[in-house]
Amino acid sequence: MKRSVTGKFALNALFVKLMLSFLSVILILASFNLFSHLYLSGKIYKEMIGQNELGLAQTVEGYENHFRLTQNMILALTQSDSWTANLGILSHLKENRRYDIPAEVISDLSTLYANPFLHIENFILYFKKENYVLEREGLSSAADMFGKYYFSAEYPPEYWSRQTMDNQFLKVMPAVTFTEKTIHSTRTLGRLMPVLVKAIPYEEVYGIVMLNPQLMQAAYGDAGNTPFYILDAQKNLLFSTSEGKLQTSQLPESGNAHERVGDQYYFYEKGKQTGFTYIRVTQVAAIAAEMRGMQLLLAVLLSAAVLISVLSSLIFSHRLNQPLQRLIAALDRKAGSRPEKLSSVKEFAIIGDRLSSILENNRFIQTDLDHKNSLVRQYAYTHKVKNIPLSKSLAELEDVRQSEQPYASILFKVSFKTLPDELEKHTLMLWKLVQNLITGGESESVALQPEHDQLMLLLFNPGPQSSFLQALDTLKELLDSETSLYLTIAVSPVYSGETSFTDAYNNLSMLLNERRLNGETQIIVEPRASSAKSFHLKVTHGEELHNLLQSANEEAVFAWLDRQLEQLQHKDAAAADFRAFALGAAEQTSKTVTRLNLPQAERLLPPPLEPFNAFHSMDQYKEWLRDLVRPVLVVISSRSESRDPIISFVLDYLDKHYGEDINLNLVADKLNLTPGYLSSIFKEKTNINFSEYLNNLRIERAKELLMNLELRIQDIALQVGYQNVNSFIRMFKRCAGITPGEYRKRYSRDDSLPSSGLGL
Repeated sequence: MKRSVTGKFALNALFVKLMLSFLSVILILASFNLFSHLYLSGKIYKEMIGQNELGLAQTVEGYENHFRLTQNMILALTQSDSWTANLGILSHLKENRRYDIPAEVISDLSTLYANPFLHIENFILYFKKENYVLEREGLSSAADMFGKYYFSAEYPPEYWSRQTMDNQFLKVMPAVTFTEKTIHSTRTLGRLMPVLVKAIPYEEVYGIVMLNPQLMQAAYGDAGNTPFYILDAQKNLLFSTSEGKLQTSQLPESGNAHERVGDQYYFYEKGKQTGFTYIRVTQVAAIAAEMRGMQLLLAVLLSAAVLISVLSSLIFSHRLNQPLQRLIAALDRKAGSRPEKLSSVKEFAIIGDRLSSILENNRFIQTDLDHKNSLVRQYAYTHKVKNIPLSKSLAELEDVRQSEQPYASILFKVSFKTLPDELEKHTLMLWKLVQNLITGGESESVALQPEHDQLMLLLFNPGPQSSFLQALDTLKELLDSETSLYLTIAVSPVYSGETSFTDAYNNLSMLLNERRLNGETQIIVEPRASSAKSFHLKVTHGEELHNLLQSANEEAVFAWLDRQLEQLQHKDAAAADFRAFALGAAEQTSKTVTRLNLPQAERLLPPPLEPFNAFHSMDQYKEWLRDLVRPVLVVISSRSESRDPIISFVLDYLDKHYGEDINLNLVADKLNLTPGYLSSIFKEKTNINFSEYLNNLRIERAKELLMNLELRIQDIALQVGYQNVNSFIRMFKRCAGITPGEYRKRYSRDDSLPSSGLGL
């Protein structure tokens, strides 16, 4: 017994070696963790300061570049001879009455506030001597502009009249909140930062540029909730993202600096061009408290981990050593003469008897794995393309990892004009044809099926793009004679290994949306330049369709829908644009049904399932839209036949006299009714207020008159019943979404096109 114990705990015994190995690993890991924490805890503050200084430097560079770009753009505009001449004329507008000049000046100013990178909300020219302003909406008095449309308690009209530029060309002023005050409503315009600009060479004229500081902060500032401040050269606060008071004890004369005030770090940097001081505030007290908590927690966890590891090592070493000792003993007994039975331990006997069967099973498993390797590979690549986290075993596959070798990707989407009886069989045969034709059985390619109707090919080291485009042209020629299906093929450029498979798939999915509306196989290599410019204008046609539906004129409604679809086809719109327009028309039809409170409204609403994925011609959209609106028109027509005579008189009177100065009291007097009773019965019968109906009627008539380029906007306003042109412009913009001038410019040309959606 003594000899047995001594042998068990000898230095070269398995148990001792296992135990010492476990303890060595535990000691090394514990020492490394302790050293790392002690070392890194001293570096964390320096790292925090460095990151904040770097982030502030990038923010300062963005703001400085923006102010310089804004100044250069304005300076380039003011140096124009035509600009100087026009300002001279506008300075004496009441004398010369040159009312054609404001439109030209507004067009020049549009180059500034139409630039999305300048973040300019408006450019206001203030003529102090004449006491009026010119901005993007037209002419206004200074009192109206700064007392109503751009009102702020910090910048009343008297403030602007006292401003002088002296020798300065550009002066940035503190950002405040502006509001638009009208008779019926008050609307906030958000925080804006006024910038005074000298209108060279006129002393009594200067520009007021309304910058949007929120957009500037989103473009150049910190994405988090870190407080940020901008001070001018006189240390006045220009802009801040926090309501808290700025507490500073020093500001740098130049360059950057930082200091700690209480529980906060203040980082400063002074702009080299503007002289502005940019300040960023970071909380550090919480970090310090968390560091102390982390140190205490680490000490507890480290002690517990060492104790648990030692105990676990002892248990694991004993459990591993004991069966091995028994197995060695059994082998020693077997070495002499083979007994009929290997000890009394059944498990060891089973181990010996099963070794041969285990090897045989391994050979079978290896063969089975070889057969299934391609399926596992496709599964793993599909997860990489769809950005789905892989299991640990799949993530370790070498051929699935993103390598440095170049590759190209092709995405095929099949669409059936008529569904075959065995859809899955037909689709599988098509994918096999595509794969054999494009890859030719090469090993450096992977075929995936991210969706039931899609096939994606990854071609590694593909060579130039033209090599596989020729194979795609051949495939297109083969499918041109096929009448039951067609393919949409999106082709990527040859990517470097740095581009992820997910990004490649997303880019190809966006290219699929470039498909045009026809039943032919299409190969799409890059987006068409016309798509972003022609089909995504934010123009609202909802009220126009609503009025046509409300008229119950089937011929007019069908003609309007056909005209919109034909315009889309004329502009070579994508199939997605036709789908978006049809969805917009369906949504407006639903709103019309709801607004008119039609009977059996649930039956008249469009079906929840859209059939557009199977559409491949404009006629299919025409037929679907007609089937959509036809029952609505029937119900509206039958409802109109039983219309109240009072409402009939009011509608007919408004249609004939909308250009006159009419109101609810006038019409009620003609019917010998009280205005309140007429208002309530009009709302009850038409589901719309009297004034709202009159304004919509006038604006629709104004749209027709705007197509006549010989009519001035002032004259059109008078013809449709608006005595004040500014009131007309504001009402038109509220109803149509754009000003009358923009509407005329956009729709008086032959190349105008409505949005791909109704924008409802």
